[in-house]
Amino acid sequence: MQIGVITNPKSRKNRLTPHRASNLKKILGDMGEVHTTETIDSIKPILREFLRKRARYWVADGGDGALHWMFRLGMEVLEEDEFAGMTMPLPIVPTKGGTIDFVANNVGIEGTAETILAKLKNSIEQGRRIGEVEVDSMLVQGIEVTGDGEVPFRTYGFASAAGGVGQRFFSKYYAHKDPNPRTIVKVVANTLMSMPVAMSPLRHIPGMPRNLRNYANELFKPTPARVTLDGMILPSNEFTGIHVASMSINFGNFLQFFGKAERPGFMHALVGSPSPVTVALNLPRMTRGKELRGRELIDRPCRELTIEAISDELLAPVIDGEYYRNLRKATFKLGPRIRIPKVVAEDSAAN
Repeated sequence: MQIGVITNPKSRKNRLTPHRASNLKKILGDMGEVHTTETIDSIKPILREFLRKRARYWVADGGDGALHWMFRLGMEVLEEDEFAGMTMPLPIVPTKGGTIDFVANNVGIEGTAETILAKLKNSIEQGRRIGEVEVDSMLVQGIEVTGDGEVPFRTYGFASAAGGVGQRFFSKYYAHKDPNPRTIVKVVANTLMSMPVAMSPLRHIPGMPRNLRNYANELFKPTPARVTLDGMILPSNEFTGIHVASMSINFGNFLQFFGKAERPGFMHALVGSPSPVTVALNLPRMTRGKELRGRELIDRPCRELTIEAISDELLAPVIDGEYYRNLRKATFKLGPRIRIPKVVAEDSAAN
Protein backbone atom coordinates (compact mmCIF):
# COMPACT_ATOMS: atom_id res chain seq x y z
CA MET A 1 0.00 0.00 0.00
CA GLN A 2 1.34 3.42 -0.94
CA ILE A 3 -0.95 5.81 0.97
CA GLY A 4 -3.04 5.31 4.09
CA VAL A 5 -5.51 8.07 4.98
CA ILE A 6 -7.30 8.65 8.27
CA THR A 7 -10.07 11.25 8.15
CA ASN A 8 -11.78 12.67 11.22
CA PRO A 9 -15.42 13.51 10.40
CA LYS A 10 -15.76 15.51 13.62
CA SER A 11 -13.05 18.03 12.79
CA ARG A 12 -14.16 21.57 12.02
CA LYS A 13 -13.33 21.39 8.32
CA ASN A 14 -15.04 18.01 7.83
CA ARG A 15 -18.28 18.43 9.80
CA LEU A 16 -20.13 19.93 6.84
CA THR A 17 -18.81 17.36 4.36
CA PRO A 18 -20.73 14.12 5.03
CA HIS A 19 -19.21 12.36 2.00
CA ARG A 20 -15.66 13.25 2.92
CA ALA A 21 -14.27 9.71 2.99
CA SER A 22 -15.84 8.70 -0.34
CA ASN A 23 -14.48 11.86 -2.00
CA LEU A 24 -10.97 11.06 -0.79
CA LYS A 25 -11.30 7.43 -1.89
CA LYS A 26 -12.25 8.59 -5.38
CA ILE A 27 -9.07 10.66 -5.56
CA LEU A 28 -6.87 7.89 -4.16
CA GLY A 29 -8.24 5.04 -6.29
CA ASP A 30 -6.27 1.82 -5.82
CA MET A 31 -3.23 3.68 -4.51
CA GLY A 32 -4.24 3.07 -0.88
CA GLU A 33 -7.00 3.17 1.70
CA VAL A 34 -9.16 5.80 3.42
CA HIS A 35 -10.49 5.15 6.94
CA THR A 36 -12.94 7.22 9.00
CA THR A 37 -12.31 7.43 12.75
CA GLU A 38 -15.20 8.35 15.06
CA THR A 39 -13.15 8.00 18.25
CA ILE A 40 -9.51 8.07 19.33
CA ASP A 41 -9.76 4.38 20.22
CA SER A 42 -10.45 3.55 16.57
CA ILE A 43 -7.11 4.92 15.37
CA LYS A 44 -4.68 2.25 16.60
CA PRO A 45 -6.26 -0.71 14.74
CA ILE A 46 -6.02 1.28 11.51
CA LEU A 47 -2.38 2.19 12.11
CA ARG A 48 -1.59 -1.48 12.73
CA GLU A 49 -2.98 -2.27 9.28
CA PHE A 50 -0.90 0.55 7.77
CA LEU A 51 2.18 -1.06 9.31
CA ARG A 52 1.28 -4.57 8.15
CA LYS A 53 0.69 -3.32 4.60
CA ARG A 54 3.83 -1.15 4.67
CA ALA A 55 2.03 2.07 3.77
CA ARG A 56 4.66 4.57 2.57
CA TYR A 57 2.66 7.63 3.66
CA TRP A 58 0.23 8.15 6.52
CA VAL A 59 -2.10 11.07 5.74
CA ALA A 60 -3.95 12.81 8.59
CA ASP A 61 -7.09 14.59 7.37
CA GLY A 62 -8.63 16.66 10.11
CA GLY A 63 -6.33 19.42 11.33
CA ASP A 64 -3.67 19.58 14.02
CA GLY A 65 -5.53 17.24 16.40
CA ALA A 66 -5.74 14.47 13.79
CA LEU A 67 -2.01 14.75 13.14
CA HIS A 68 -1.26 14.76 16.86
CA TRP A 69 -3.14 11.54 17.55
CA MET A 70 -1.75 9.78 14.47
CA PHE A 71 1.78 10.62 15.63
CA ARG A 72 1.28 9.73 19.29
CA LEU A 73 -0.60 6.48 18.72
CA GLY A 74 1.73 5.48 15.88
CA MET A 75 4.66 5.67 18.27
CA GLU A 76 2.77 3.53 20.78
CA VAL A 77 1.85 0.89 18.18
CA LEU A 78 5.50 0.60 17.17
CA GLU A 79 6.30 -0.56 20.72
CA GLU A 80 3.97 -3.55 20.44
CA ASP A 81 5.58 -6.99 20.11
CA GLU A 82 4.28 -7.50 16.57
CA PHE A 83 6.17 -4.48 15.28
CA ALA A 84 9.29 -4.64 17.44
CA GLY A 85 12.35 -3.56 15.49
CA MET A 86 10.40 -1.69 12.81
CA THR A 87 11.24 1.93 12.15
CA MET A 88 8.46 4.50 11.95
CA PRO A 89 7.11 4.42 8.40
CA LEU A 90 7.24 8.17 8.16
CA PRO A 91 6.72 10.61 6.56
CA ILE A 92 3.37 11.52 8.10
CA VAL A 93 1.47 13.96 5.92
CA PRO A 94 -0.67 16.71 7.47
CA THR A 95 -3.37 18.24 5.30
CA LYS A 96 -4.64 21.81 5.45
CA GLY A 97 -7.99 23.44 6.11
CA GLY A 98 -7.90 22.86 9.87
CA THR A 99 -8.17 25.48 12.59
CA ILE A 100 -4.48 26.49 12.65
CA ASP A 101 -2.49 23.93 10.59
CA PHE A 102 0.74 24.93 12.33
CA VAL A 103 2.75 21.87 11.27
CA ALA A 104 1.67 22.12 7.62
CA ASN A 105 2.41 25.85 7.60
CA ASN A 106 5.82 25.36 9.20
CA VAL A 107 6.80 22.81 6.56
CA GLY A 108 5.39 24.82 3.64
CA ILE A 109 2.58 22.50 2.56
CA GLU A 110 0.05 24.18 0.27
CA GLY A 111 -3.36 23.20 -1.09
CA THR A 112 -6.55 21.59 0.18
CA ALA A 113 -6.73 18.04 1.50
CA GLU A 114 -8.05 16.94 -1.89
CA THR A 115 -5.32 18.59 -3.94
CA ILE A 116 -2.58 17.51 -1.52
CA LEU A 117 -3.70 13.89 -1.78
CA ALA A 118 -3.98 14.11 -5.59
CA LYS A 119 -0.49 15.63 -5.84
CA LEU A 120 0.96 12.93 -3.60
CA LYS A 121 -0.70 10.18 -5.65
CA ASN A 122 0.39 11.65 -9.00
CA SER A 123 3.97 12.06 -7.82
CA ILE A 124 4.13 8.39 -6.82
CA GLU A 125 2.57 7.24 -10.11
CA GLN A 126 5.01 9.29 -12.18
CA GLY A 127 8.03 8.35 -10.10
CA ARG A 128 8.75 11.95 -9.03
CA ARG A 129 10.65 12.50 -5.82
CA ILE A 130 8.63 14.12 -3.05
CA GLY A 131 10.73 16.60 -1.10
CA GLU A 132 10.76 16.26 2.67
CA VAL A 133 11.40 18.57 5.60
CA GLU A 134 12.76 17.22 8.88
CA VAL A 135 11.30 18.71 12.05
CA ASP A 136 11.93 18.09 15.73
CA SER A 137 9.15 16.74 17.88
CA MET A 138 8.76 16.82 21.67
CA LEU A 139 8.54 13.88 24.04
CA VAL A 140 6.28 14.69 27.01
CA GLN A 141 6.46 12.46 30.09
CA GLY A 142 4.96 12.88 33.51
CA ILE A 143 2.38 11.77 36.07
CA GLU A 144 -1.37 11.66 35.49
CA VAL A 145 -3.95 11.54 38.29
CA THR A 146 -6.74 9.05 37.55
CA GLY A 147 -9.47 7.30 39.51
CA ASP A 148 -6.95 4.54 40.20
CA GLY A 149 -4.33 6.92 41.55
CA GLU A 150 -1.21 8.34 39.92
CA VAL A 151 0.00 6.65 36.74
CA PRO A 152 2.82 7.38 34.26
CA PHE A 153 1.91 9.69 31.40
CA ARG A 154 3.52 10.02 27.98
CA THR A 155 2.70 11.67 24.69
CA TYR A 156 4.43 13.35 21.76
CA GLY A 157 3.84 16.71 20.11
CA PHE A 158 5.29 19.84 18.63
CA ALA A 159 4.01 22.77 20.73
CA SER A 160 2.44 23.22 24.15
CA ALA A 161 0.70 25.94 26.11
CA ALA A 162 1.31 24.25 29.44
CA GLY A 163 -0.04 26.97 31.70
CA GLY A 164 -0.97 30.62 32.04
CA VAL A 165 -2.18 32.91 29.28
CA GLY A 166 -1.58 30.56 26.34
CA GLN A 167 -3.32 27.62 27.98
CA ARG A 168 -6.26 29.78 29.06
CA PHE A 169 -6.36 31.35 25.59
CA PHE A 170 -7.31 27.95 24.20
CA SER A 171 -10.22 27.66 26.64
CA LYS A 172 -11.57 30.97 25.28
CA TYR A 173 -10.81 29.91 21.72
CA TYR A 174 -12.57 26.55 21.93
CA ALA A 175 -15.56 28.14 23.69
CA HIS A 176 -16.58 29.54 20.29
CA LYS A 177 -19.03 27.47 18.27
CA ASP A 178 -16.81 27.45 15.20
CA PRO A 179 -13.21 28.29 16.17
CA ASN A 180 -11.13 29.45 13.22
CA PRO A 181 -8.27 31.88 12.53
CA ARG A 182 -10.66 34.84 12.87
CA THR A 183 -11.43 33.66 16.40
CA ILE A 184 -7.80 34.30 17.36
CA VAL A 185 -8.23 37.98 16.50
CA LYS A 186 -11.54 38.08 18.37
CA VAL A 187 -10.05 36.62 21.58
CA VAL A 188 -7.17 39.12 21.48
CA ALA A 189 -9.58 42.02 20.81
CA ASN A 190 -11.89 40.99 23.67
CA THR A 191 -8.89 40.80 25.99
CA LEU A 192 -7.66 44.28 25.09
CA MET A 193 -11.14 45.76 25.47
CA SER A 194 -11.60 44.08 28.84
CA MET A 195 -8.27 45.05 30.38
CA PRO A 196 -9.08 48.71 31.28
CA VAL A 197 -12.22 47.52 33.08
CA ALA A 198 -11.21 44.15 34.54
CA MET A 199 -7.98 45.52 36.02
CA SER A 200 -9.39 48.66 37.57
CA PRO A 201 -12.22 49.73 39.93
CA LEU A 202 -14.44 50.11 36.85
CA ARG A 203 -15.26 46.41 37.12
CA HIS A 204 -17.37 47.17 40.23
CA ILE A 205 -19.71 49.59 38.42
CA PRO A 206 -23.28 48.18 38.53
CA GLY A 207 -24.46 46.99 35.14
CA MET A 208 -20.97 46.63 33.69
CA PRO A 209 -21.12 43.77 31.14
CA ARG A 210 -19.72 40.55 32.54
CA ASN A 211 -17.46 40.07 29.53
CA LEU A 212 -15.71 43.36 30.23
CA ARG A 213 -15.52 42.70 33.98
CA ASN A 214 -13.98 39.25 33.82
CA TYR A 215 -12.57 38.38 30.39
CA ALA A 216 -9.01 39.70 30.84
CA ASN A 217 -8.74 38.48 34.44
CA GLU A 218 -9.78 34.98 33.39
CA LEU A 219 -7.24 34.94 30.57
CA PHE A 220 -4.37 36.24 32.70
CA LYS A 221 -5.07 34.13 35.77
CA PRO A 222 -1.66 32.66 36.72
CA THR A 223 -1.00 28.94 36.96
CA PRO A 224 0.37 27.77 40.34
CA ALA A 225 3.33 25.52 39.57
CA ARG A 226 7.00 24.75 40.06
CA VAL A 227 8.91 25.17 36.80
CA THR A 228 12.39 23.83 36.13
CA LEU A 229 14.19 25.02 32.99
CA ASP A 230 17.34 23.14 31.99
CA GLY A 231 17.91 22.11 35.60
CA MET A 232 17.22 25.57 37.07
CA ILE A 233 14.17 25.97 39.34
CA LEU A 234 12.59 29.29 38.45
CA PRO A 235 12.03 31.70 41.38
CA SER A 236 8.23 31.83 41.36
CA ASN A 237 5.27 29.65 42.25
CA GLU A 238 2.78 31.36 39.93
CA PHE A 239 3.25 31.82 36.20
CA THR A 240 1.39 34.00 33.74
CA GLY A 241 2.78 31.89 30.93
CA ILE A 242 4.40 28.46 30.49
CA HIS A 243 4.95 27.62 26.82
CA VAL A 244 7.38 25.40 24.92
CA ALA A 245 7.69 24.16 21.35
CA SER A 246 10.02 22.22 19.06
CA MET A 247 9.08 24.26 15.96
CA SER A 248 8.04 27.79 15.08
CA ILE A 249 4.29 28.41 15.10
CA ASN A 250 2.07 30.73 13.06
CA PHE A 251 -1.41 31.22 14.53
CA GLY A 252 -3.78 32.15 11.74
CA ASN A 253 -1.24 34.48 10.08
CA PHE A 254 -1.70 36.79 13.08
CA LEU A 255 0.57 35.64 15.93
CA GLN A 256 3.99 34.01 15.51
CA PHE A 257 6.03 32.31 18.22
CA PHE A 258 8.96 29.97 18.94
CA GLY A 259 11.37 31.04 16.22
CA LYS A 260 14.31 29.87 18.35
CA ALA A 261 13.03 26.29 18.09
CA GLU A 262 14.39 26.27 14.53
CA ARG A 263 17.87 26.03 16.05
CA PRO A 264 18.85 22.33 15.73
CA GLY A 265 18.84 20.44 19.01
CA PHE A 266 16.77 22.95 20.96
CA MET A 267 13.19 23.68 21.91
CA HIS A 268 12.03 27.24 22.56
CA ALA A 269 10.64 28.21 25.99
CA LEU A 270 8.44 31.22 26.76
CA VAL A 271 8.04 31.20 30.54
CA GLY A 272 7.52 33.72 33.29
CA SER A 273 5.25 35.94 35.31
CA PRO A 274 4.98 39.14 33.25
CA SER A 275 2.12 41.49 34.02
CA PRO A 276 -0.89 41.65 31.69
CA VAL A 277 0.30 45.07 30.56
CA THR A 278 3.71 43.60 29.62
CA VAL A 279 1.99 40.87 27.61
CA ALA A 280 -0.20 43.43 25.84
CA LEU A 281 2.80 45.65 25.05
CA ASN A 282 4.49 42.65 23.43
CA LEU A 283 1.57 42.07 21.08
CA PRO A 284 3.24 43.91 18.14
CA ARG A 285 6.33 41.72 18.62
CA MET A 286 4.12 38.62 18.67
CA THR A 287 2.61 39.55 15.31
CA ARG A 288 6.13 39.76 13.82
CA GLY A 289 7.56 36.69 15.55
CA LYS A 290 10.14 38.75 17.44
CA GLU A 291 11.74 38.01 20.82
CA LEU A 292 9.45 39.04 23.67
CA ARG A 293 10.72 41.54 26.23
CA GLY A 294 9.88 42.38 29.80
CA ARG A 295 10.61 41.75 33.45
CA GLU A 296 10.04 38.24 34.75
CA LEU A 297 9.88 36.91 31.20
CA ILE A 298 12.18 34.21 29.83
CA ASP A 299 12.34 33.83 26.04
CA ARG A 300 15.16 31.43 25.17
CA PRO A 301 16.19 28.12 23.61
CA CYS A 302 16.11 25.16 25.99
CA ARG A 303 16.66 21.41 26.11
CA GLU A 304 14.25 20.47 28.92
CA LEU A 305 11.32 22.03 30.76
CA THR A 306 9.47 20.49 33.71
CA ILE A 307 6.24 21.77 35.25
CA GLU A 308 4.83 20.41 38.53
CA ALA A 309 1.52 21.15 40.23
CA ILE A 310 1.97 22.58 43.75
CA SER A 311 -1.69 22.90 44.75
CA ASP A 312 -5.01 21.14 44.30
CA GLU A 313 -5.17 22.68 40.81
CA LEU A 314 -3.72 19.98 38.57
CA LEU A 315 -2.05 20.77 35.26
CA ALA A 316 -4.02 20.88 32.00
CA PRO A 317 -1.48 21.54 29.23
CA VAL A 318 -2.64 22.03 25.67
CA ILE A 319 -0.40 20.05 23.31
CA ASP A 320 -0.90 20.60 19.57
CA GLY A 321 -4.33 22.04 20.38
CA GLU A 322 -5.36 18.98 22.44
CA TYR A 323 -6.11 19.30 26.18
CA TYR A 324 -4.42 16.87 28.57
CA ARG A 325 -6.04 17.27 31.97
CA ASN A 326 -5.26 16.09 35.52
CA LEU A 327 -1.48 15.95 35.25
CA ARG A 328 0.63 16.20 38.38
CA LYS A 329 3.88 16.65 36.47
CA ALA A 330 5.04 17.00 32.86
CA THR A 331 8.56 17.10 31.43
CA PHE A 332 9.18 18.29 27.86
CA LYS A 333 12.27 17.13 25.93
CA LEU A 334 13.15 16.82 22.28
CA GLY A 335 11.60 13.72 20.75
CA PRO A 336 12.30 11.95 17.44
CA ARG A 337 12.90 13.96 14.29
CA ILE A 338 10.00 13.57 11.87
CA ARG A 339 10.15 13.71 8.07
CA ILE A 340 7.19 15.60 6.60
CA PRO A 341 6.64 15.59 2.81
CA LYS A 342 6.48 19.13 1.48
CA VAL A 343 3.52 18.71 -0.86
CA VAL A 344 2.76 21.93 -2.74
CA ALA A 345 -0.51 21.40 -4.61
CA GLU A 346 -2.72 23.55 -6.80
CA ASP A 347 -5.69 25.26 -5.14
CA SER A 348 -8.16 23.98 -7.70
CA ALA A 349 -10.26 20.95 -6.81
CA ALA A 350 -8.83 17.56 -7.68
CA ASN A 351 -10.54 15.54 -10.38
